[in-house]
Amino acid sequence: MTVYILTLFPEIFQSVFSKSIIARAIDKKLLSIKLINIRDWGLGRRKTVDDKPYGGGKGMIMMPQPIMAALGSIKPKPYTILLCASGKMFKQQTAGFLAKKKSLALICGHYEGIDARVEKYVDEIITIGDFILTGGEIPAMAIVDSIARLIPGSINPKSPVDESFKEGLLEYPQYTQPRVFNGLKVPQVLLLGNHARIAAWCTKQAIKRTKKFRPDLIRKRELKITN
Repeated sequence: MTVYILTLFPEIFQSVFSKSIIARAIDKKLLSIKLINIRDWGLGRRKTVDDKPYGGGKGMIMMPQPIMAALGSIKPKPYTILLCASGKMFKQQTAGFLAKKKSLALICGHYEGIDARVEKYVDEIITIGDFILTGGEIPAMAIVDSIARLIPGSINPKSPVDESFKEGLLEYPQYTQPRVFNGLKVPQVLLLGNHARIAAWCTKQAIKRTKKFRPDLIRKRELKITN
């Protein structure tokens, strides 16, 4: 899989993509990341990439020409995502869908935003949450990380099976050594080796944990069952 990241700040990705699962996926040639500097297609001698918005308003807006020229340099055109606060929420199901793509382009906005006409040339507009960031670089890192671990061969194939959001629930709590830490004990059921009882406990705890931290997921799950 090849991921193209269109950004004004390609240098900030280097440390993130040189560690852990992403680095291993790259080393195994399962994943290739191409950083494309939008400013290389900036206008004029100063390589201008932004201008004041029509109609007034604070801040600067990224112009469409440099972005579209940068995107047009990729052949053939990949599945393209614009990272924008007003987009569709990124979820685990989205990661699974994108992980199956042969090539992917992520456009990172900056300043006050991107000229809305760029939206006509992308396949999806995505946000990672209901909050504002200074640019699309951090969302791009998060999306690449979530996708990389789903590419076959990047991690142990059993690892993603019971993770959070897999069945619309958060993952059950997990424990390791020591058995007792500051008076807090590992649940006895996990020490008995009875896999059927452990599986039942895991399901019960996943539901309990989801009700506590993400009751919205429980409501969605119940609605899906009734429908």
